[in-house]
Amino acid sequence: MSKDLDIVVFGATGFTGRFVVEEICRTAKEVHKLKWAISGRSEQRLLEVANIISISNNNNVRQPEVIVADVSNPETLHSLAKRAKVFIDCVGPFRLYGEPVVRICIENNTDYIDISGEVEYIERIQLTYDDSARSKNVSIIPACGYDSIPADMGLLFTKQQLDVKGAIPSQIEILSGFRAGSAGMRANYGTYASLVYSISNVNSLRELRKHANRPIVSKIGPKLNLLPSRKFDNRVNGYIIPSITTDHSILKLGQQLDIKFNTGVLPAQISSYLVFNRFRYIAMMMLGGSMFKFLTKYEWGRNLLLKYPKFFSFGLFSKDGPTLEQIQQCSFYHRFYAKGISKNKLNNEDMELVKSINSIEHDKPLSILSHLQPDIEIVTEVKGPEAAYVTTPITVVQCAYTLFKEKPNIPNGVCTPSVAFGKTSLLQRLKDNGIEFNVVEGQFY
Repeated sequence: MSKDLDIVVFGATGFTGRFVVEEICRTAKEVHKLKWAISGRSEQRLLEVANIISISNNNNVRQPEVIVADVSNPETLHSLAKRAKVFIDCVGPFRLYGEPVVRICIENNTDYIDISGEVEYIERIQLTYDDSARSKNVSIIPACGYDSIPADMGLLFTKQQLDVKGAIPSQIEILSGFRAGSAGMRANYGTYASLVYSISNVNSLRELRKHANRPIVSKIGPKLNLLPSRKFDNRVNGYIIPSITTDHSILKLGQQLDIKFNTGVLPAQISSYLVFNRFRYIAMMMLGGSMFKFLTKYEWGRNLLLKYPKFFSFGLFSKDGPTLEQIQQCSFYHRFYAKGISKNKLNNEDMELVKSINSIEHDKPLSILSHLQPDIEIVTEVKGPEAAYVTTPITVVQCAYTLFKEKPNIPNGVCTPSVAFGKTSLLQRLKDNGIEFNVVEGQFY
């Protein structure tokens, strides 16, 4: 069977999946005569989504084909993947439902992206399926939603701006936050369930990393010291704590894969922080984190967390999801404070060492140019609309279009977004669709 579908949205009737479908309807003109399909378990719900598209179709988008498929029925997934060139997976939690889809996409030579933010799942499929994906000339790219396109592509953008200034990257501090309006902020239950399963798999993640045998990232320049936690930072007008989010793990994994995939992108020492405009939010997060850490150890605890999301998240998550007003009023930002070392300060020996840093095999991190102080400082910012249901559809759809149109510039295998899309037009596509990447004037210290 020939691949007659350009893009398939799997999980199109889910909370986030519906927003992804809407985003394709808004932007489908970017792909000439896009042939696409929506897929999920329930034909009735799929037809409801298709009917909404038909009624509200202002961009003359070709009506999607409706295809019933279910993770529990592999034959339906095989039939779907055989026809698709690019497969968008919106069905989570990915720890439970993601791996069979990845495996079937590889078997059917279908490129795959998803909106996962579950670190253990992402790192596991990278280890398990990278070789088979390469052998089948398939690109598998997880974390293409808010987790972690803005942060991952933002780090790449920042390194590019240092290069424009004639510097190699040394140290980058990343401060991330959200802004909400008078209606407050809330997220859907599916996102919450993924969070519960992610925390419950921390020990599995540690074991996985012990045996991963991934490349070791070297350090350029003097050591980057961590900022004091729970202190007020004037640069972002808020209190900061070290980040333990998906983004930080994806950035670290991406720098390891830069070496494995030979992208030529130099590493930087990175530290990530979450920003809160009120100290009480930090106290609530620490209390909630302690409860989650304890309860996710036990099946009864996980069941309790999943049964009462609103209570255990202090109202941040609910089965009702956010209101339209909440979505419209929310936004996010990542601020990158970067230091680099001027290339004109390096002698020939230093330059050769820098050029070879990603090809040197070593069993512990190397520290090079530690005698040179960074002399170039820049501040960049990535910002955009509400993270989960506006930004995620934008980023995953633009990733799908880029993968469909620029496949020769994208490596085969399982890799993070910046490794996959570093030599494509994705950054510009994101800018054109409301995700801002800017060099900004800002207080560095």
